[in-house]
Amino acid sequence: MAMVQESDETPEVLDQVARGLGDAEDFSPAVEVDDDSLPGRRNARGDVATPPTPIDDGGILDCGTSRRSGFTHVLWVDRGAAPEDLSHAVDMLPLVARVEWEGTELLHIEAPGASHADLLAEARRLSRR
Repeated sequence: MAMVQESDETPEVLDQVARGLGDAEDFSPAVEVDDDSLPGRRNARGDVATPPTPIDDGGILDCGTSRRSGFTHVLWVDRGAAPEDLSHAVDMLPLVARVEWEGTELLHIEAPGASHADLLAEARRLSRR
């Protein structure tokens, strides 16, 4: 519990601590965040950032954890390169319970127990057929 003195000349404890810290920039982490590989992020110029594309990715750019309720994975798909029936092919995999598109690039997948790397490799294999 902070102690507050009644004198107007003596600031509260938190004010003393804040003054003792100095400028906030002295305490900011000096870490550059590389957002280029994350969907929907913008680079320093404000352009939508795109990840470096592997040479033989079959139009499947990346696999991550889905933020959509009920889904475990999300594939970032280049719809110009991936086949139209990719969602059906992925849905037929033994570990996959269901799939659902978000827009034209994100394919949410419910596949409990599947690793990101294995699901990414399998989706790339399917998209090359």
